[in-house]
Amino acid sequence: MAAIRIEKRKPCGTVRRVWRAEVLGFDEWGDWFSVPDGAGVLLLPVADPWAAWFRHDGSVRVDIATEVIAAAPVSSFVDLDLDVVRDADGAVRALDRDDFVHRSPSYPSAWVDLAWEAWEDVQHDIARFTEPFGTAADRWLERAPRPVARRLSA
Repeated sequence: MAAIRIEKRKPCGTVRRVWRAEVLGFDEWGDWFSVPDGAGVLLLPVADPWAAWFRHDGSVRVDIATEVIAAAPVSSFVDLDLDVVRDADGAVRALDRDDFVHRSPSYPSAWVDLAWEAWEDVQHDIARFTEPFGTAADRWLERAPRPVARRLSA
């Protein structure tokens, strides 16, 4: 598998987080990557304004984003603060609304509109297991390393 660098950027352009990911492949939803430490897989979609992490335990976390650029050797996206999580038990939570409201006056208005719409759409789709939030990640998770159990010393 080929490795690439993934950058999660702030709206001002600075890098918030960087990690190395293994390219798993591409399908109708976008580019799929194995993320470090057996955390699961990352989907950088073809045309949607978000990035999604699918975990082996069935949970999903979605960062609402813009400017998702999936291109080797560096793929990146701009995180717009809003997040949606579906826990392993199926409970859906919308996160960081207050952070977004606080920071959004400094964002371009097109980003703000896009973020609110995407946040609503993702909440709807993730709660109903609408693809790619249904079984689309399953085949990619099969290829990704699982988390390593760590023993606590006595």
